[in-house]
Amino acid sequence: MYLGRSTWLAVLLLAFCLAFIFAVPALAITNDEIEARQQELEEIEKKRRDEKSALEQRLNREAALKEELKLLEARIHELRMDQEYLTGEIGLVEEEIEYAEAELAESEKELRSREELLKLRLRAIQQHGVISYVEVLFDSKSFPDFLTRLHNLSIIASNDLRLVEEIQDERDVIQTWKNELEDKKRELEAIHRQIAANEAELARAADDRVEILDELQVEIAGNLEAIQNLEEEAQELDSLIRKLIAEAASQFTGLDGDLAWPIEPPTWISSGYGWRRDPFSGNQAWHGGIDIAPHHGAANYILAAATGEVIYSGWNGGYGNCIMIDHGDGTVTLYAHMSSLLVQKGEIVTWGQRIARAGTTGYSTGVHLHFEVREFNKPPVRSYPSGGPDHRYNPMGYFQ
Repeated sequence: MYLGRSTWLAVLLLAFCLAFIFAVPALAITNDEIEARQQELEEIEKKRRDEKSALEQRLNREAALKEELKLLEARIHELRMDQEYLTGEIGLVEEEIEYAEAELAESEKELRSREELLKLRLRAIQQHGVISYVEVLFDSKSFPDFLTRLHNLSIIASNDLRLVEEIQDERDVIQTWKNELEDKKRELEAIHRQIAANEAELARAADDRVEILDELQVEIAGNLEAIQNLEEEAQELDSLIRKLIAEAASQFTGLDGDLAWPIEPPTWISSGYGWRRDPFSGNQAWHGGIDIAPHHGAANYILAAATGEVIYSGWNGGYGNCIMIDHGDGTVTLYAHMSSLLVQKGEIVTWGQRIARAGTTGYSTGVHLHFEVREFNKPPVRSYPSGGPDHRYNPMGYFQ
């Protein structure tokens, strides 16, 4: 059957309309799925943010405990040095006491000897009476001899009494010295016991802190494991989102020329691409982009590195306020930690256009822009810890 030209046009128009009607729902489903996956990713990022926040608190507590332990160990060392010094001092005092006791014994021995001699003289006087001394005197051959004997007897008696008094005084001095030494020894022993008690208390405190530190390190290990699991889960969802985005139609065909520097000057690169020490965990971690900081923490404008479509604009866990721009051919640039966002998802941006203001949202230690270039149609740069491909290329290779 022959159909006229107008009839053919009508048939073609009807076919085009039917194709459009059936195509639109398919595209809508893909967009809904992308939105759902992005929402799921945001929830995972929130959990990861909570885990990292808990990790940061525990790491700070761990550092504080280690500092406390260091101080306690230093104090225990000081107390032990004091103990050693006091032990030495007590030993010296004991030696002095021993010497004083020997001196005192010798003095008492001499005193007993003198007292015994004096007693003998007194006993002789008692037995023989004064007549014995008178006989001694009258046995003198001459008056000078008499005077000499009288003088000598007087000296002997005086010397006996003086020696006894001197020995008694010396004994009293030695006894006082010994008493003082014993008092000093008791004081040193009391200090020794107090220091020992202080050392024991500090040792118990150190043991308690070691126990807390051990528990804390177990919790830290749990945080790190949870963060790792969340990162792996986020990576899987991230890969799925990129797959869905890649399947969606794009009016762009990839990068055309060099990228624009993604933040207005003056700036400096605060952290380069590659391995670095993570500012939160302190562990070595891969840095898949570059950090560019404005001078003096200013909120410089963030610029679109190339023309493309905004496929993400909002909060994204550790990235904080985040923007992703699809440039076609599997190339996406990512901008993170902004204080405010100036574009929304679905907007078309041009090379060098202002899209946000610099900030320090998410996991950030200061105002800066974290900038990434992801090339999904190129071989991966490396693998994630889970083994998945990491397509984050060094952004410095894209600037003039």
